[in-house]
Amino acid sequence: MTDQTPAALLRAAAETVRHWAADATFDPWVPGVVARFGPELAEWLDGAAVDAEEVGADPHALAVARKILGAES
Repeated sequence: MTDQTPAALLRAAAETVRHWAADATFDPWVPGVVARFGPELAEWLDGAAVDAEEVGADPHALAVARKILGAES
């Protein structure tokens, strides 16, 4: 993964979650969990990206984004 600003990292993770949710089949477990909660998770990550630009990045949101993108926290 290239070096990114916190906001860019959070937005990339949000986009990844949206792709997962669009591709997921509706199943009560995984990947059904992504289909059920993916849109809300993506929205939260987008909001965290705005916050990162305005007041600083939330370390918990960054940790989640890094996990989604397959990077070390």
